[in-house]
Amino acid sequence: MRPPEDDLSSLGSWLRASALAAALAACGGTAVEPGPNQSVQITGPGFFAPGPKQASAELLPKSNSRVYGIVTFNQNGDKVGVAATVFNLSLGAHSIYIHENGNCSSPNAASAGPVWQIPGASPGGKRAGDLPELFTGSESNAAMQATLSGVTVGDGKLTDIVGHAVVVHDRVDRDPKPQFGGAPNGWVACGVIKQG
Repeated sequence: MRPPEDDLSSLGSWLRASALAAALAACGGTAVEPGPNQSVQITGPGFFAPGPKQASAELLPKSNSRVYGIVTFNQNGDKVGVAATVFNLSLGAHSIYIHENGNCSSPNAASAGPVWQIPGASPGGKRAGDLPELFTGSESNAAMQATLSGVTVGDGKLTDIVGHAVVVHDRVDRDPKPQFGGAPNGWVACGVIKQG
């Protein structure tokens, strides 16, 4: 498979394969590191076996960044597993959140809105959209795996993550606020969570 030149639908498929390839390489699978003119070859499973309670967000660059990646979610009982692989981040720690709106159309991802909180949740507590931070090493890539509680995948309830967006931030930001107008704001990648 070759990286797409201009076709955004092909870009999503390539991003998924690229992220899984890097994750497999880190976990001992066989893969070729993706690059702008390389093909990617994957042997072995992805993060989660396909199933009805699975969703993913293909992260595309925002705020003039080169950051991209994929986040996958899989519900098993009352817990949701999350796994993220992100490329081209700066060195250090980065916030990654589920944001309220399933909209990544603005150049700086402000259209994704604030960090997601389930309606009726007590203020000041942990938000539903809080995810563990990403930590980038010397090769500018980061991976994260965690288990979430209090959220669901694809059931249409208020706790359902499907239809929200995942945003990666260029640094740790405990309370990010959307900055409209399109100016770069440190929200460096965004993807809408889709089931399947």
